[in-house]
This record gives sequence, C-alpha cells and structure tokens, in this order.
Amino acid sequence: MKLALKELKFYKFKYIMVTAILFLLAFLVLFVSALAQGLARENISGIEALDSEYFVIEEDVENDLMRSRLSEDQVDAVEVTTSATPLKLSMQKIESGDSEISLLIAATDQSKQPAVKEGSFPKSQSELLLNEKLKAEGFSVGDDVTLTDEQTYEVSGFAEDIMFAHNSMAFMTPEAINELDSRTAALIIGDSSEAERQTIEDASGVAMVSASELKNAVPSYQAEQQPLNLMIVFLFVISAIVLAAFFYVITIQKTSQFGILKAIGTSSRTLAVSILIQVILITLTGVVLSLISISVIGMIIPIDMPFYLNTNLMALVSALFLVVAFIGAGLSLVRVIRIDPLEAISSE
Repeated sequence: MKLALKELKFYKFKYIMVTAILFLLAFLVLFVSALAQGLARENISGIEALDSEYFVIEEDVENDLMRSRLSEDQVDAVEVTTSATPLKLSMQKIESGDSEISLLIAATDQSKQPAVKEGSFPKSQSELLLNEKLKAEGFSVGDDVTLTDEQTYEVSGFAEDIMFAHNSMAFMTPEAINELDSRTAALIIGDSSEAERQTIEDASGVAMVSASELKNAVPSYQAEQQPLNLMIVFLFVISAIVLAAFFYVITIQKTSQFGILKAIGTSSRTLAVSILIQVILITLTGVVLSLISISVIGMIIPIDMPFYLNTNLMALVSALFLVVAFIGAGLSLVRVIRIDPLEAISSE
C-alpha cells in the first residue's frame, strides 16, 4: 500500500492523465447508456406504466398495439371468464404555440392507472392526465387543452414517463374516452390460470401476447436500441484495450525499478499488490468522478430530452469498468512476476 501511494504521488502527472482518460471513457459510456435508456422509455414506458405481464390484442396485427382493434364481441368473450381490463386508445393532437403535438389518449380501469407525480388522476370526464415531458411545452396543472375532436379538458396532473412510440400519452376516465374517436386496443390481463388462457386462445380473432412482445413490436424501439447497444459494447472493448495498453506500457517503463526492488528482496506478491492498489485507486477515482458528473447533468438536462439514468445502470457500468481495469492490470502482473532482477538491471 505504502509503495503504491508513494509511486502515485511521485508520478502524479502521469497518473492524473490516465485517470482523466478513464473518466472520459466512463462518462461517455454512461452518457450513451442514459440516452439509450431514455429513447427506450420514450417507446415503451406507456406499456410499463400499465404494470401487466400479458395483453390480449387483435390477431394477425404482428403484435402492433396501434393496429389492434377489438370488437365488442371479442371483448365480451374474454371478459366473461377472465379478469381482463379494457385498454381504450385514441390518437389526438393538442396545440402548443404554433405547432401541434401528437397525443395518445388512453383509458383503463383504476387498478391499472399509472402513478401520478404531480396533481391527481382525472376524477371527472373533463379532466386529463398528461405526460410530464409536456411541461417543457408550457403545460401545467389547471391548464385547458383542446383535442382534435374539439373537446376541451383541464389538466389534472402529470405522470412520469408515459410514452409510446415517441408519442406522449395522456389518461382520462373510461367514460370520457367514449366521447372521442376511440377503440379498444387491448385487454390487460393480470394473473391468469391455465383455464383462462385456454379461453383466450379459443376466442376468435384474438391473441394473448406478453408485454415484452408488445415492446419489441414497436418499430422504433428495436431500430434505436440495437445500434446504441452495439455502440456501448464497442466502447467497453475500446476501454479495455486502452486501459490494458496504458497499464502494460507503464509497467514496462518501470522494469528496471522492479528489478532493483526484487534484487533487494521485495517479493513479486508485494509488487503485484502495489499494482492492483494503483489500478483500484485510479479506476475508482475516474469512475466516481464520471458518476458525479453524469448525475449533475441528469439534474440539469431539459425534461424533454431522452435521458434516463438509474442506480442499476450506474452500478453496472462501475462494475464493468473495474473488471476491465483488472483485466488490463492482469497483463502487467504477468510481466512483473516474470521479471528477472539481473536482466532488468543490466538492460537499464
């Protein structure tokens, strides 16, 4: 420990540069990951807000919720023997200044309503719960909004992250949505028995799909996530190569010093521990600084920007960078263990 700290202090500029590079790599991975998460939530957070594992939709629509339209007979056939909750949708637009914003209106049973972050859920047919991102367009609780169908509603509150296919969602009461040009797009299924699933399978023209299947059917979801995830993987590979190269080159530069230390009785284990301590300190410093920076950015970034950062993501990135750093240090350790004192000193 003492040897590692002395060396870090003596070669402080060199190790500050290595830490800065590691900080930039970790920050870039975190930023791209947060953007990928944010874009994902803009596509599927509306489905996640319904908190259900299975849905019944129209058959032969390729799991596309926007194409699904269940008839009254189909709804009745499923509702008779299951605890299904209808999900009604209506595509509308609202005005914001000189532009119009597409808005997916939804209505469902109280048990499947999204969590309200500000205000309250609509209690009457004249109220509407909006997605929080619409605050960036100037909307607030108590405002009046007019939909495409010329119906005017009062904003009762805001919910966090209720979006579908990059469209903000809004929730109203089932009675209110019946006054719009709406359709029953799906039936939300809770815990279902084998008999209930068989009933759904026997119903004509419907299909039971999982929430993940609905998410993957959103065209923009897969199109955005695949290249972004590939980019993140490549960033980790690049980080591993860069860190391994740095630690290996630094070790080679100190070959004669390690040879002298071995000649005076310092064990390979002591030198290996010294290198590992340096790697841990440098990596933790760079990663912690990147976590602090990305957290500050997350607090000040505009609410309408697709940016989502959670503790699981930060913990995963931190752990992966530690693993990558240890892999890079492993190459250096092999070099240190194999150093012959006489050869190292004579080569100097």
